[in-house]
Amino acid sequence: MQQIFYHLLVVSSYFLLGTDSSALASSMDSTVILAQAMLKILKESDMCDQSKTLFIYTQISEPRWHRHMMDITTQLLSDLSEPRQLYFQYPIEYKPYRHAMILLVDDLEALRFICGRLKATSDLSHTIIYMSEIWQPYASEVQSALDMLWHLSVLNVGLILRTMQNNNNIVMVTYYPFSAVHGCQVIVPTIVNRYQTNAGNWASREYFPAKLRNFYGCTLTCATWEDMPYLVYRQHSDDDVGDGSNFIGIEGALLEFLAENLNFTVGLYWMNKEEVLATFNETGWIFEDIFHKHADFSLGGFHFKPSSGNAPVPYSQSSYYFMSHIMLVTNLQSAYSAYEKLAFPFHPRVWLAIGVVIVSICVLIRMAQHLLHPILPDINYYYQLVVISLGGNLLVCHLPRGSLARWLLLIWLFTSLILRSAYQSGMYQMLRKDTQRNPPQTIAEVINNGYTIRLAETNAQRILASLPELRPQQLRYLNGSELQWFPALARSGGNSSRLMAIITPYEYFGYFRKVHPMSRHLHLVKERIFTQQLAFYVRRHSHLVSVLNDQIRHAHAYGFLEHWTRRYVSAVDETDESIVRITSTVSYSTLDGIDGEPQVSENDDDDDDDDAADLAPSAHPVKLMVLSMQELAALFWLTLWALLGAILVFVIELFLHFIQRKVKL
Repeated sequence: MQQIFYHLLVVSSYFLLGTDSSALASSMDSTVILAQAMLKILKESDMCDQSKTLFIYTQISEPRWHRHMMDITTQLLSDLSEPRQLYFQYPIEYKPYRHAMILLVDDLEALRFICGRLKATSDLSHTIIYMSEIWQPYASEVQSALDMLWHLSVLNVGLILRTMQNNNNIVMVTYYPFSAVHGCQVIVPTIVNRYQTNAGNWASREYFPAKLRNFYGCTLTCATWEDMPYLVYRQHSDDDVGDGSNFIGIEGALLEFLAENLNFTVGLYWMNKEEVLATFNETGWIFEDIFHKHADFSLGGFHFKPSSGNAPVPYSQSSYYFMSHIMLVTNLQSAYSAYEKLAFPFHPRVWLAIGVVIVSICVLIRMAQHLLHPILPDINYYYQLVVISLGGNLLVCHLPRGSLARWLLLIWLFTSLILRSAYQSGMYQMLRKDTQRNPPQTIAEVINNGYTIRLAETNAQRILASLPELRPQQLRYLNGSELQWFPALARSGGNSSRLMAIITPYEYFGYFRKVHPMSRHLHLVKERIFTQQLAFYVRRHSHLVSVLNDQIRHAHAYGFLEHWTRRYVSAVDETDESIVRITSTVSYSTLDGIDGEPQVSENDDDDDDDDAADLAPSAHPVKLMVLSMQELAALFWLTLWALLGAILVFVIELFLHFIQRKVKL
């Protein structure tokens, strides 16, 4: 069956190419040598290991080469013993799978014609190109061909040339875009292998040498913009003592990770405000402009993946390196008042039961005093009740005489002890953890409770598509970034008339919490609105895609990205005391307002003492576990009211005493 397919393919190729009596007839020996040389590459290289799909293309500019190309094609097909899927003159649409290609052309124009039709070459293919009219490996046509292949990101390519007309000398030519000899992105023809005709073998079995494992310190320019916790550039001063890192944030660490592993120098193209806002345009025209003029790849927390219907996306992207969750952060409006905090340890029903018991005891004491007044000692039993409840001691002379009375006293002592211990424990928890009333737990609760929801205007369309129940009157646009709005959101807490929320990426809140102690005044609604993935963007079908993907897989496999995520983001589920705060050494954005926000200086933090902590254990400040005046406000006011009440009673007693003396007189 396979042989039948071969014959049909050869017949169809003759039909497509035609025959010309004036064409140059190559000798069968030279044709066999060329076919055997290419078959050796097919069988001994990665072309055979990574793909069972073979595409064969022929294109000629001069009719005299018709017969020569057909002889090579016939010999190739007849000698291919391994079953594989064959395509002859078949147009390829771009698909990200590996494949093998053989291009048989006579000159540079024929090669340009074929490359103009192919859309799946890139660095996913292993390609052999035979040019029949070129005899010199360093000819201008070879230089132009390699320049074109580099522009198309065809890196795994070998150009087969005959350096003598009798085919006794066959060489493979390729190029190294980055090398210690030729420099950075300098395309120079290089002979990498020679065919030994007598032995029937190539001098080396390394047909497609690696070209992008080492960039030899060359500069790769990254188009990006500053945004914490993703990426911020840190300027080093002479007195700065650190790890030598130039970047802060998850993406900054990843960028340096790539540069270190691949040995390239990071060049930066800082996108301006207009360019960053243009990334929200779904046509993606800004990336095409950047990759043609300014940068090799882009890095940034871009919110959208551009899509323009059936039109091709003007860029390619790497695998996702980070999953970002878009969530709601609200202020805590229902904070307990100072007086409610005093009552916090017990449920209202417990307080009611305690009140009923005390009132009942007072009633019983009053009844006992009224009925048994002649035999009861003159003791203030109400005062003793308060003393015992508060843990005070009774004088021996005031202890009850009867067994029943002493048994009741012991019961009351134990009950008071348990109540006091439970109250003290609950009160400590309240004062130390600043416990709040239950905030909204779902997005639906936030919307139904009438919160004013703020978001970046550029995100409005996508947010409204994800939350169709969001009422327009609840929506307000941010006049600054989310990071800059968090302090204002925290300060708005405690006011029932200012129910506010911000739609923001999860990692923004995590970073803000690790920098600002006041983040405990904010609440994260853990129900996600939607999830977006972050990736590198490169020019369409760029050779950098596979390089970046390999490094991203490497970073994920060895926990590199998880480490930096924990450092800059994952602090949401930890208690405030256990969060190791990081130093806020940079502004939130060097842009003069991506969303129109003003600059925020590093000195504008509300709590400078807590912001001075660093990740190193030796840099942790000592935080005194003391109660502030604000935490003890209720006790202060109750004491004040009690003193004022005592003064009032004293004044009333003086007044009554004055009245009594006046009546007697």
